[in-house]
Amino acid sequence: MNKMLFGIILAILIASSECSRILFMQPSFSKSHVMPLQALAKELANRGHNITFVGQFPFSKLVQNYRDIKVELSAEYKELADEVGKGMAGSMNLFKMFPILKKLNYGHGNETLQSAPIRQMMKKEKFDLVIVGYFVTEYLLGFADHFKCPSIMFSSGSHISALNKAVGNPLSPEGSQSPLSQTKDYGIVSRVQNFIIYGFELLITRIYFYYQSKAVYDYNFPPDRYRSYDEMIRNVSLVLVNTHFTSSGPRPLLPNLVEVGGLQVKPNPAPLPEDLKTFLDDAKDGAILFSFGSNAKSIYIPEDKQKIILKVFSKLKQRVIMKWESDVLPGKPKNVLISKWLPQDDILAHPNIKAFISHCGYGGVIEAKSNGVPIIGIPLGADQKGNADKIVEEGWAVRLDMTDITEESLTNALKEILSNPKYRDIVGKQAILAKDRPMNAQDTAVYWVEYVLRHNGAPHLHYPGADLNFFQANSIDVILFIFAVIYAAFKVIKLICGFIFCRSKKGSNEKLKRN
Repeated sequence: MNKMLFGIILAILIASSECSRILFMQPSFSKSHVMPLQALAKELANRGHNITFVGQFPFSKLVQNYRDIKVELSAEYKELADEVGKGMAGSMNLFKMFPILKKLNYGHGNETLQSAPIRQMMKKEKFDLVIVGYFVTEYLLGFADHFKCPSIMFSSGSHISALNKAVGNPLSPEGSQSPLSQTKDYGIVSRVQNFIIYGFELLITRIYFYYQSKAVYDYNFPPDRYRSYDEMIRNVSLVLVNTHFTSSGPRPLLPNLVEVGGLQVKPNPAPLPEDLKTFLDDAKDGAILFSFGSNAKSIYIPEDKQKIILKVFSKLKQRVIMKWESDVLPGKPKNVLISKWLPQDDILAHPNIKAFISHCGYGGVIEAKSNGVPIIGIPLGADQKGNADKIVEEGWAVRLDMTDITEESLTNALKEILSNPKYRDIVGKQAILAKDRPMNAQDTAVYWVEYVLRHNGAPHLHYPGADLNFFQANSIDVILFIFAVIYAAFKVIKLICGFIFCRSKKGSNEKLKRN
């Protein structure tokens, strides 16, 4: 009995000694970008680590070992965030969106770093690891130098080139698509298109956003007291990306760039709120989920399109759950339930959900695939068009463009998805592929986070190529050196041959003179 008690006490002491203090920095205005990282933070807290999460969307319920530090958007930035939502619902041009995103991201980011709670935290607390939610937010890596600890970067959606650069992972435009690409094959035309898009992405992230982010970093982490911005990027221990090759396609990956696609998909769905549960349980003919995610606001869908959508819904025998950012929806049919926010993953897991009308954000696509729900895609911008095209190509979705929505086109799309069993059959097989892994997404992410902690930043994972500049990383300097050596050798050989020829000719002339 004493031995058993001793063993239990020893196990508790060992476990407590391995618990770490982890700081999550994700001040993004986009809730969909925050949720996957919150899922990881919550899982780490459940395993005994002490978590501090800096962001705009704290949990509504207390979680043991977990503390939220809420960073509020000022009135100015709330207005800008609303403008982004309005622009996305109206399919705003990406170039028009850039200045807004720049001001929102870097202005709010700087405001967050200067806020009293963050400054207080920096003065009084210590952390063993910093995990940064990436949305061109490399400036947050300064916290790793401040607390003298390793850093991990997390992307909620894709293999952005800046993340590849941080660890030296190859871009491989010849065989893997850019997140912004809509190419469907790898013929010469598609590869040229993909190459140009990769180049555009590099210019945007490594030049346009690079200097914006560096300015915020240098202001908050001045060079006389902190390591340089570039050094902190090169010092990143690990990159976690919320993608998976079954959805984004296979690509070369270094060991410190790990795919954890579906991190926000719960292994066991959480219970639904009572109103949603009753609404879905009583849907004898099934139900449809309509949501454009956390950024695009459904209330800003053009009014003529709203009327068409509601008219089509009113004729369905299925029930519809609709994300709607207002308490009132004029002309709302009886079979429609509206809500400002929805537990999307948990709803998609309900057996009565028959289809998902989505803007095809990567998170929503992963959640639908994991739960075996076919999609009617209405992409609005960014990577959504490429995501929609890919799942149409895979055979478990149909696509509509917002500008092309008519009563007939939407009715036909719903009829096709709801009545043709091939879509559900195909997505069911896709779900099996997505889940067939050595460990689920959460266990994989936790393992690698703890790996970095166990090995003090895991410097042995660092790829030397990450320290090279563009010319070195692409062996341009090596190629030029080889050409220079060949050219020099050619010149020397030519000079020697010329000298020998001249000597020979001179000797022949002298011999002729003597004769």
